[in-house]
Amino acid sequence: MTRREKQLIVPNNKSSGLWRKTRNLLLLQVKLWIDAIRDFALMPVGLICYLLDLASANNDERYWNKLMKWGRKSDHHINLFQHHSFEEKRSVTIDDVADIVEDVLKTDVKQSQNTQQLVETIKHRVKTRFTQD
Repeated sequence: MTRREKQLIVPNNKSSGLWRKTRNLLLLQVKLWIDAIRDFALMPVGLICYLLDLASANNDERYWNKLMKWGRKSDHHINLFQHHSFEEKRSVTIDDVADIVEDVLKTDVKQSQNTQQLVETIKHRVKTRFTQD
């Protein structure tokens, strides 16, 4: 099954459609916040990269180019608007982490005795998922 075909199993009723829409809204809000925090943090970093490149003896834009490369890479992980080209590059996205968290909450909440077990299960699944890709 490809990433686009992978879906969590939810009972087929009216609430599943409501949950899917609510989940999409919540996930978009999380992505928007992460993107905003990243952009806000990059404002001073961009200025520092500019000053470092300006102060360098040679005429290259080494720090600026590193910043641009990191920014593009973070776009792939945030995947704000679910670009299909990002999935082709096999980068782990916030959507992947959300799928893992949702799956753990659906399947392991009844079995776990405390939240620490849930957190450990999520960490383990995220690590194994990241190492598979």
